[in-house]
Amino acid sequence: MYIFMILIYLLTGFSFIFFFLTGIQGYFEFYVINANHATFGFFTAIIYLFTEVLVMFFFVGTGISIKDYIKEKGVSTEFHKKSLAIKRKLYPPTLANVFLVMTVFIIGGGVDTGSIPGWIHGVLFLFALYHFATTIRTQHTCFKDNTALILEMTNTDQSRAAE
Repeated sequence: MYIFMILIYLLTGFSFIFFFLTGIQGYFEFYVINANHATFGFFTAIIYLFTEVLVMFFFVGTGISIKDYIKEKGVSTEFHKKSLAIKRKLYPPTLANVFLVMTVFIIGGGVDTGSIPGWIHGVLFLFALYHFATTIRTQHTCFKDNTALILEMTNTDQSRAAE
């Protein structure tokens, strides 16, 4: 579990840095690793989407593990309810951010073809970048809460076994 979380944190950091670089590239027109703005943006979109899918599946997977653990050990179902509450806190901003970031990348194609003014793409980028930063903060809180919940659940089970 911890290795998976560390991988997600690293990929989130890369995603944020790449997204920031892609945006700066759009404003100042420079190359990153011999890639222009559109090419590096495409690479960034792939890394970003992969990372956000991992985040969501991590919580789906731990939720299933919590449910299975409750059935197997007879622990209180309150832990499953708390797990659902964490997901309710995590999923809306994460999915909204995926929508925003992907909209930025798709609108970039419209800017390249001249169908959409560049300033719309630029303003939306700034908003999506800010939203991504707040989403990362929410995800971090949810990771902490989820880890604490699992530790609490397993410690409760061990306390019952010792009695």
